[in-house]
Amino acid sequence: MSVEKAIKSAKASLAVDGLYLTPTEESLIKEHLEGKISEEEFLRRVLDLVED
Repeated sequence: MSVEKAIKSAKASLAVDGLYLTPTEESLIKEHLEGKISEEEFLRRVLDLVED
């Protein structure tokens, strides 16, 4: 499955529950799925997002 297709599928699943990704969240997920950032970097940045 392509990264774009995976993100679209995840967004659709979230929307069913009334949840939505921000552009920042979507970008972060895409970077991780494309291998541009490590799992460690991904988790660090996720924590930064929730702490703000």
